[in-house]
Amino acid sequence: MATTIRDVAKKSGYSITTVSRALNGYDDVSEETREKILQVAKELNYYPNRIAQNLVTKRFNTLGMFILERMTFQQPFIFEVVSGVVDEATKEDFDLLLFGTQSLRSGMKPHQMCTQRGVGGAIIMGLRLHDPIIQVMEESGFPTVLIDIPIKGKRATFVASDNQLGSLQAINHLVNLGHRHIGFINGHLEAWVSLERLKGYKKGIEEHSLPWKSEYIFQGDFSKESGKKGARILMTQNPELTAIFVASDLMATGVIEELTLMGYKIPDDISVIGFDDLDFASHIKPTLSTIRQDKYQLGIEAARKIIAMIKNENYLPEQHFLKTTLISRESTGPVRIE
Repeated sequence: MATTIRDVAKKSGYSITTVSRALNGYDDVSEETREKILQVAKELNYYPNRIAQNLVTKRFNTLGMFILERMTFQQPFIFEVVSGVVDEATKEDFDLLLFGTQSLRSGMKPHQMCTQRGVGGAIIMGLRLHDPIIQVMEESGFPTVLIDIPIKGKRATFVASDNQLGSLQAINHLVNLGHRHIGFINGHLEAWVSLERLKGYKKGIEEHSLPWKSEYIFQGDFSKESGKKGARILMTQNPELTAIFVASDLMATGVIEELTLMGYKIPDDISVIGFDDLDFASHIKPTLSTIRQDKYQLGIEAARKIIAMIKNENYLPEQHFLKTTLISRESTGPVRIE
């Protein structure tokens, strides 16, 4: 006769309701109680569903990925990252479960959602600095990898491009073309990558002993419109600028459009370099010089780390930075001669 949940309840000494909730990952069951119930279920070979089987055997072959609602699959960056996660998960015989964010608004935590669905680890992207989810995941002890934002914890880490290196590569490229007055249009400061790219910009300016003032920096928000606004403000206030480094390709397209409307020729009058190397960068006119992030590899590295944590409870994850690459195209050229 097959083992039933009643048998597990009887042998463990807990109610059927408590046993059911323990085997389905609900967090209102204490860990001590859950472990006792899981042990009994294992002894009785009781696996009512995949979630319970995962909890009892501690074998999780599903990854969870959360992409916050302000980010969409229409964004090329997101698509390439997810493609990397999918390919690495498939190679390692893991499934991938994509979560919507509606449940997060209702108070559910990522690790709770994962546990209830038999998911062994979470990859999260789209968080901003100081988002409470970061601390929640740090304290949960649940295997977690964030993309593009730091996290600390025994079972948590993050992967990102080396954004400071990318900024330095952009400044070095412009300096090698003879530019000394270089403006910077950054993304919003709730993004950790913005802080890193700003540090790289300032470091490049200092290393080359270039003239600098705070008015050379415009704080955008990664949108095309903020690129347009930044270009007009920077050039109106600082007509001596001969180059602008922009913290995203999308903003850079706005910069080029606005500068063209203002009568500037790119790159004869002003050079423009972006960051990301999205697909459209090589198709617009002029083609956009930029700093390439390996977005697909970001996804692969995130998946590798979360799978390693799932397979080995003693695995100590380390943060991982991917190198960026300078891509020189038509939007940058030698400094204009007065």
